[in-house]
Amino acid sequence: MNLKERLKQNKVFYYLLHTLRKLLQNRIISREQVRFERIASEMGIAVEEDTVGVFHLLRERLEQREIVWPPDNAERPFHILYASLPGNWELHNIPPELEKLGKVTCFFLKEQDIRLEAGWPAVRQCVDAVLPTFVQRIHEESPIDMMLSYLSGAQVSPITIQKINRLGIPTFSFHLDDRRYFYGYRYDGQWSGPAAVCRAYDLNLTNARSSLLKYRCEGSNVLFWPEGANPDYFRPLDIPFEYDVTFCGARYGQRPLLMDYLRRQGIKVDCFGKEWEHGYQTDEALVRIFNASRINLGFGFVTDSDDQCLKGRDFEIPSCGAVYLTSYNDDLSRVYRTGIEIETYKNFADCAEKIKALLADPERCEMIRRSARKAVLERHTWALRIRQLLDCTGVDLYQ
Repeated sequence: MNLKERLKQNKVFYYLLHTLRKLLQNRIISREQVRFERIASEMGIAVEEDTVGVFHLLRERLEQREIVWPPDNAERPFHILYASLPGNWELHNIPPELEKLGKVTCFFLKEQDIRLEAGWPAVRQCVDAVLPTFVQRIHEESPIDMMLSYLSGAQVSPITIQKINRLGIPTFSFHLDDRRYFYGYRYDGQWSGPAAVCRAYDLNLTNARSSLLKYRCEGSNVLFWPEGANPDYFRPLDIPFEYDVTFCGARYGQRPLLMDYLRRQGIKVDCFGKEWEHGYQTDEALVRIFNASRINLGFGFVTDSDDQCLKGRDFEIPSCGAVYLTSYNDDLSRVYRTGIEIETYKNFADCAEKIKALLADPERCEMIRRSARKAVLERHTWALRIRQLLDCTGVDLYQ
């Protein structure tokens, strides 16, 4: 173990470093949010969620390019282009769910002979050169009805998205890290975050309602769009419980501090992931762990800050029909019936109390498991998320 790893394992050093990072990150996120709230107020921009208005603006924008939305594909299958890096979590989630809606073509940077180790400016230059040609070729062979991407300013330039728009293809992009990295870092004259490209996309999709005004202040259209799950992959398994409490995820931020606190309260917690005692787990192993745990812990915090956003685990664990206990934030109460479909905690002491109460009440835990799986199947699959964009209505799919 090198010096850096030893220092990270030292509880006093870790606490001091986390506290310093938290102060700095809280300040950055807070100042950015206040700035956008001021701009929104000066420009008369609404900060409330408005699904009906978002889809109205989407239709207007597409009509300017003579595109009817949603498309009428009576004579052929609906065709979606999905563009991303991608991360491992995407492969089990999004492409299989998109295939339930029609034909899917994937543009993955990892499969395009793009040297990711060369750095983001070089990667972006390659994507800008390759992606428009790829899309045009596929579009000529089989018309593309929409492009959904997980590409931000680090991977693509706005002019590339505009080229795709001019082909008559509606462009949508989701962004999962815009609470902390809406601008991100400056690479070769362009921000790495969604701020660099959001105006080029026909519709931006954010998993944090508090980020809506950022996109609007940048002159783009944006929809609150939580993550989802593929219920065929993240599914209940008929296996016995092996663990009382588990956490699956990387070791950073408040996570080690909570684990230390819970263990001091006499609660046994098994942790899986980078730098934890059980180490990295395959996705297949994670599904088994979710099912084998009486309680699965979650964290909604953004890096070391006190700010929160929705996480993929918020949907993958309930999709397994498992008990999920995670940190409370307002967006969670927007998508789940807390206390019925999932459970939440507001601080370390509350977390310990909730764990002890749940472990002592197996009947309630079984009710939560059934409700969680039902909630995902009815409201939180990735296929339903895409269907919402195609139906283009203000119907609330989240509650």
